[in-house]
Amino acid sequence: MTPPRSRFVLVLPYVVLAAAAAAQDATTLARDYEKAVLAVNSAHANKPVATDERELARRLPAAAAKLPAQLVKLADAPAVRDALATAALAALELDRIDDFDLLRARLAALDATRADAVGIAVSRPRFLAIGTQGMQPQGLTAIADVFDLVLDAYRDVFGIEHFSKVPGKKLRLRVHLEAKITRPPHFAPELPFHSEIDFPVVDAEHFRSPTKAGQFLFYGLCHELGHVCAMWGDRKNEEDRHAWAHFTGVVIVEHLSAKDLWPLRELRDGRWRSLEIERKRLAAQNVRPGPSDADTVFARFLCLYDAVGAKPLGEALESLDAAGKHLLVNRVRYYSMRDFEQALLASKAGRAAKKAIAAAFAGS
Repeated sequence: MTPPRSRFVLVLPYVVLAAAAAAQDATTLARDYEKAVLAVNSAHANKPVATDERELARRLPAAAAKLPAQLVKLADAPAVRDALATAALAALELDRIDDFDLLRARLAALDATRADAVGIAVSRPRFLAIGTQGMQPQGLTAIADVFDLVLDAYRDVFGIEHFSKVPGKKLRLRVHLEAKITRPPHFAPELPFHSEIDFPVVDAEHFRSPTKAGQFLFYGLCHELGHVCAMWGDRKNEEDRHAWAHFTGVVIVEHLSAKDLWPLRELRDGRWRSLEIERKRLAAQNVRPGPSDADTVFARFLCLYDAVGAKPLGEALESLDAAGKHLLVNRVRYYSMRDFEQALLASKAGRAAKKAIAAAFAGS
């Protein structure tokens, strides 16, 4: 009869092998899911066919779509936790929010700290908001509610509705909690399949602006969306001198500040950031339209706005897109001021407006 100690010695290798096999299975499942998501995004980026990301997400092969459910059934192990995190982040690349929630919930049950590092997400029809570094659901939802209004305002004021670099892909808003904001919000154009706004905040549960340190986060959200809509020149020559996003930002802040909407009641940026304030500042400094610096280019956009209104500016950009008159840098659209001028002059603007358009571009 084999002593109990000997049986334990014989069984132990099988336990180790079984654990190793489970870890290998977890890694393989996560990598297969990640590769399938990448393949769908790559195919669509090369030849956009889906009308929106919901339709695109349904193009994930059925075998890959079953992998999250398989992953969450695996017993706890370090490799399983790694696999859950990998697959959850991959799910966000295709806005498969149900997969993300399933994978993150399992990860949270095993390792709350790791789940916090992965973050949380709120999916809306036009964008995916991702919260990291301690953002709470109520805080992320509050920012998402405001961002929906900002997107509405760009549509209503400028007629601009398409924001991501790849047609059909949603915009991403990455919100991260910081003890102190050392960098302002910024447009991240380097990502391969979607446009993303990086957005630091100092409050995990609310959205208030400006901060106690005087940082205008609401204006920053409106400003960065201007960059998403249109970049100017190329990587070596920023033709708008960073003025376009400032112009669209203050226009949108002023537009929304005039509305009594509950998500905006803690946002008071309009007292310091508005088109009217910029008008007075430029008039006091006698700034004229031109190409030389941010103020003269801002004055150019203001002159165009006064001549034709806001929507024709968005329509001019759309006409350039339709004609293929833009430079693509990592799929981000860059426009030239010369082409923009020609598009506005070719519009249905009247004689006086076209005279003002020509004057705005004089000297460029």
